[in-house]
Amino acid sequence: MTELNWLGTSYPHPDTLLPERWEKIGETRERYLAQYEAQVRERARRDQAAPKVGELTPDFEIERLSPVGKRTGEMFRLSSTRGRPVALVFGSYT
Repeated sequence: MTELNWLGTSYPHPDTLLPERWEKIGETRERYLAQYEAQVRERARRDQAAPKVGELTPDFEIERLSPVGKRTGEMFRLSSTRGRPVALVFGSYT
């Protein structure tokens, strides 16, 4: 099985990994496949509850950060921007 749409996701199937990658991982294919499948199924389960394209974003409140990433104590609520365009940027620096 080498399909790119595995378990209803865009993740490639582990059988598409080259032998060199298995050596680098230091894992057996069978054990890795079981762990990978469990992770993908969990992610797919969580994604079912996520807003779909075109749906309203759930309201939330979050603390604003300064330009250098320090806490400000100032809160932002998404619903305060109703009727105005808002760009939400998600990411991680870890």
